[in-house]
Amino acid sequence: MPDTPSIRRSVAIRHPVWSSYGPQVMEGVVDFMRAHQAWRLVTENRSYGEMESVLIDKDWHGDGLILFRASEEELAEFKRRGQAVVLLSTEGPDLGFPRVVPDNARIGAMAAEHLIECSVPNYAFLARGETFYREAQFAPGLRRYARERLAAFRSKLAEYALEPAVHYLKGRPLWKAQSWREVETEVMAFLDLLPKPCGLFVVDDSLGAVALRAADRLGIQVPGELAVIGFGDDSEYCFSTFPALSSIAYPGREIGREAAALLWRQMNGEALPPGRTEIAVQNLVVRESSDTLAIADPQIRELVRLIRLRAPREALLVSELEDLTPLSMTTIKARFAALLGHGPKQEIQRVRLRHLQQLLADPAQSLAEIARRMQFASAHELSRFFLAETGERPSDFRKKHAPAVSRGNRRAVVFDMDGTLFDTEPLYCDAFRKAYALQGGKLEKEEYFRELMGATNATIESYLTAKAPPGFDAARFSKDWRAAWKSIIAGKRLKSLPGVKELLERLCEWGVPLALASSSDMEDIALCLEAAGLAGYFLVRAAGDEVAEGKPAPDVYLLACRRLGVEATDCVAIEDSRRGVAAALAAGMQVVWATDLPDAPADKVRKTKTLAEIGEGEWKSLLGEEAEIRVP
Repeated sequence: MPDTPSIRRSVAIRHPVWSSYGPQVMEGVVDFMRAHQAWRLVTENRSYGEMESVLIDKDWHGDGLILFRASEEELAEFKRRGQAVVLLSTEGPDLGFPRVVPDNARIGAMAAEHLIECSVPNYAFLARGETFYREAQFAPGLRRYARERLAAFRSKLAEYALEPAVHYLKGRPLWKAQSWREVETEVMAFLDLLPKPCGLFVVDDSLGAVALRAADRLGIQVPGELAVIGFGDDSEYCFSTFPALSSIAYPGREIGREAAALLWRQMNGEALPPGRTEIAVQNLVVRESSDTLAIADPQIRELVRLIRLRAPREALLVSELEDLTPLSMTTIKARFAALLGHGPKQEIQRVRLRHLQQLLADPAQSLAEIARRMQFASAHELSRFFLAETGERPSDFRKKHAPAVSRGNRRAVVFDMDGTLFDTEPLYCDAFRKAYALQGGKLEKEEYFRELMGATNATIESYLTAKAPPGFDAARFSKDWRAAWKSIIAGKRLKSLPGVKELLERLCEWGVPLALASSSDMEDIALCLEAAGLAGYFLVRAAGDEVAEGKPAPDVYLLACRRLGVEATDCVAIEDSRRGVAAALAAGMQVVWATDLPDAPADKVRKTKTLAEIGEGEWKSLLGEEAEIRVP
């Protein structure tokens, strides 16, 4: 190592025992030290007397710390003493200290690309919605990294006109003896409902191992019926299941090097701006849990992988394959025939046909739109290709494979959330009023319920910012009202409104598809559904922060219908606000309006004071084949 001061700086590195990334990070730190300066590294030690016991907490005195996560109390004390700190997790407070984290967006995109290569027709995502810890340093609460990975996973799938089923696990006290059984049971219930075959992205390897054990208990064949990929490449989890888990590798050594560099700059007196550094994720390790490309020849395997990734979206030509490999076309065709039983052209056509069938099953997409997505020259060319490959026209295929609800025997139901499932509007009102008042703003309850009920968070923020006093800080207001909201909702058990729970049970018994379309952000939706015990009813959700225009625009309802795979005209919306009713009608839906407002019901609107007032017979009529909602 280069020359170092006579007294080495003391640097603490703390990773929780349940994280396997500590050794990788340590290697990266040592890489940096070898090139720059030797430090005295300190880790937590409980060696039963053979070495000095070391605890790294707010009372640890040294020059710098590299911490996975830390409590606000710890960070405040380190800052007060002028110690340098770098954090390695997306979660928890930072008090202005820098973070070094893996690129969550790339993780989600890589998982989607790999599962698309597996050539499965259905996709799903599994993560923890909220995590409880007794130790503040582990940052209990909603997981940001999961939502970032899902957003990128969903965005990449959307390029292929695909939509994943999503499930966030209920938060549990994991230190209790039987919590693992509850987690496994919840995972089993989710996997059992998934359409097969399906590609499943699990947010990390530990939960991926749970998913594989749950699949084994259910008798689901992996990877034949369920292809699974996790994140971390943690051998303790990847090889503790059968089959072994495919995984995207955690870039631990690179993270360690970057963390050490940022720590060194701080210890040398440099003031670093707050924020996070994202480290590129590159390595994907394919194992048996998703190895649907069991081709021994590595060159042909790579060509098949590229075909499965590109052919759904591109009019890929066989001649282009020759540019992707040193093999001659004669050799390519011979090896394809020997290994797959058909040539490369047939593989391209097979992949394109399978994807085309998936898109045709969605009645919301026109032939012209599908042709554009798949780079057919026209809808006519698409039809000729489909007829040549299957012997039937796309229109005939659509009639045979349209979802049951689209054929009219049973409509889907899409619920609004706030004010429809439970009365959270007063809680939102209180949060906005408190945060507004902190900066001298005045918001009366009457104004909130008259002008803002049912609006998206962004709309409410814009409305209040426009009428705020001089010097108003919109960014601070956004942060303050969310903090107030979380404080209000924390520990509160939301009580569902009359008739809600009974209706949800009845619809589930009848097999009616359910979705949620709320103006609230996705994070708030998860929080509220868990607080009310209703999360299990709504695997399909659409949020205000996912659409360009909130209610009364129809965007969020159209998104929910698209995720259900049904036409909006085959759905009944259940609403409580004028904005929501307008949005549902604009989408083409029929509406049940639960309200005591004096407005006269409009066409296609059934008005009721509570959902409990509508009997089973009327619900069956509303959801029946030829049912029309009549004005009372």
